[in-house]
Amino acid sequence: MRIALIQTPIEDFYFTPQRTYPLGLSYLAGAINNLSVEFEILDFLIKHGRQSISIPQEFKTIMTLLPYDRSPISAFHSYYHWGASWEKIADYFSKESYDLYAISSNFYTYSQEVLKVAEIIKSINPHSTVIVGGQNVGSEHKLFTQSEYIDICIQGEGETPFRELVKRLLRGQEISDIPGLWNSNLSIWNETNKDRTFPYIAAQKLLPFDKYIIAGEPSIMIATSRGCPMGCKFCSVSRTFGHKLRLRPVESILEEMQIAYDRGIRVFDIEDDNFTFIKEHSMDLLEKIIARFGNKISLYAMNGLSAEHLDEKIIQLLKHAGMKLLNLSIATSSKKQLELMNRHTNISHFQKIVQIAYNYKLKVMGHFIAGLPGQPLQEILETMKVLSELPLILGISPFYYIPGMKMEVPNIPNSCKEARLSRFWPADRILDENDLITLFRLSRWINYLKKQMLKKRICKLNFNEISLIFADDPFITSLITNSSFTGLDAKNLLYEHQHSKRVMNSFMNIFNNSYIYCTF
Repeated sequence: MRIALIQTPIEDFYFTPQRTYPLGLSYLAGAINNLSVEFEILDFLIKHGRQSISIPQEFKTIMTLLPYDRSPISAFHSYYHWGASWEKIADYFSKESYDLYAISSNFYTYSQEVLKVAEIIKSINPHSTVIVGGQNVGSEHKLFTQSEYIDICIQGEGETPFRELVKRLLRGQEISDIPGLWNSNLSIWNETNKDRTFPYIAAQKLLPFDKYIIAGEPSIMIATSRGCPMGCKFCSVSRTFGHKLRLRPVESILEEMQIAYDRGIRVFDIEDDNFTFIKEHSMDLLEKIIARFGNKISLYAMNGLSAEHLDEKIIQLLKHAGMKLLNLSIATSSKKQLELMNRHTNISHFQKIVQIAYNYKLKVMGHFIAGLPGQPLQEILETMKVLSELPLILGISPFYYIPGMKMEVPNIPNSCKEARLSRFWPADRILDENDLITLFRLSRWINYLKKQMLKKRICKLNFNEISLIFADDPFITSLITNSSFTGLDAKNLLYEHQHSKRVMNSFMNIFNNSYIYCTF
C-alpha cells in the first residue's frame, strides 16, 4: 500500500511561512511508521512560490476599502494562490499513484482548497481512497461529507484511528466501527475515542531539513501537551483534543528535539498553548532543555501562551532556554466580556508578566480580538489602549467564525472563504467592514509609532505630544492632525484612506492624554 500525506496550497491575501510546518502529518506518519506500507509527506504549500489570482467574488464588497498601499499602515490588497499550482499537482499525481490519499485540513476557511485537491486526485485515480482529517474536520459542517470526492473523514486526534484504518485496509477488514470515522458508505459519524493516547514520535526525517525556516534558521514544530480545560467560547481546540489536559513525558519531548538537533535543526516552535499550564512540568522541561542544549537553540511559541500560567521564574527559564518572542493573548480587557466568553484572564497579572518579560529583554506580542459578537466599539479601543501602554507589539485578530464554536454568532458567513480575518466579516450589526478595517489600520499605526519611538530612543510618549516629535512623518501626523490614514501608492504618491469616522473619533477621545510605551 502506498500512502500520500498531503498539505494543500491555500488562497488568501497573505500567509505566514513560519507557521506551515505540517506537524499533524508528521505525527500521522509516525503512527504508521512500523506498518508494511510506503508513505511520504507531500507538502504542496511551502517553497512552491505564489501566483497572483483574481479576487474572489466573496471579497469584492470590501476591495474599495483595501486599495494598493505601500505605507506602514497597509492592510491587504492583492490575492494569491500560495503553493503549487493546481496544474502542477495534477501533473504530479498523473505520474505518481497512491492507494490512500490523506489530506490535512486544519482551517475552515481553506476547505475549498482541500476539496480541489480531492477532486484532482479522483479525476486521475477514481478508485483510490481519499481521507480528510485535522482540526477543521467534524460533524459541525458538511462540506466534506457532502463531497463526491471524499471517501472517509476522521475527526478528533487522528493518529490512532488512522493507524487502525490502515491496518484494517491491509487485512481487508471492516472499517465502519473505527472511532472518529465517517465514511461515505454509512454516512454517519462514529463517536471519537475517549481513551486518548499521546502521539507517536513524529516522522520528521520525511521532511526536508531546510524547508521550514524561522528567523533564517531551519526549524520544526513540537507539541508538549494536548487538550485544553479552559473552555473559551471562541475556541474550538477542545473539539479536536478534548477538555482534559494531557502532558507529554519530558523525555519524549527531549528525544524528539534531539533527533531534530542531530539533523541540524536549531529552532523549535512549541505549538500547544498549554505547555506552561502545569508549572512543575514546564519547569522540568525547560531546565532539561537548558541542560541538554545550552544556548545553542532558539525557542518560539507562535500559537501563543496564557499569561495566567507564567511567573518570573518560568520567564527566566524561557529566556535561558532560548525563547525569542512571547506571544501572549489577552482577547479583551473587558472583565464582562471575558466572563461571557468563559475566558480566564487577569488584566493586572497580564500587565505584570509583560513588564517582567520586558525586563528580561524578551520581545512580546499582545494579541486581542476585534469584533466579537456583542462587543461594543469602546471595549475594543480600551483594549488597544491597555496594550499600547505596555512595552509590546499589538497583534489584532478580527473575529472570524469557526464551526463548532460554543458562542452564538448572529451573522454567520455565507461561504467558508469569508470566515477569515482578512475578510473582516462582521459577526453582528454592531460593527461593519469599514469599522473593522479602520481598527486593523489603527493597530498597525500604533505598532509603527512604537517602532519610530525606538529609533529615537523614546521609551514613553504622551499621545498629545506625538505630532511635535514626529512632525516630519506623514504616516504618523496625518492621524493626529487630520484624524485620517495616509497611504502610499505604487508611484510613491501619498493619498488618504477611507476610514470609519466613528471609530476614529472614539479612538482620539479614548487615547487623548494617554501614554504609548516603546518596545524593542
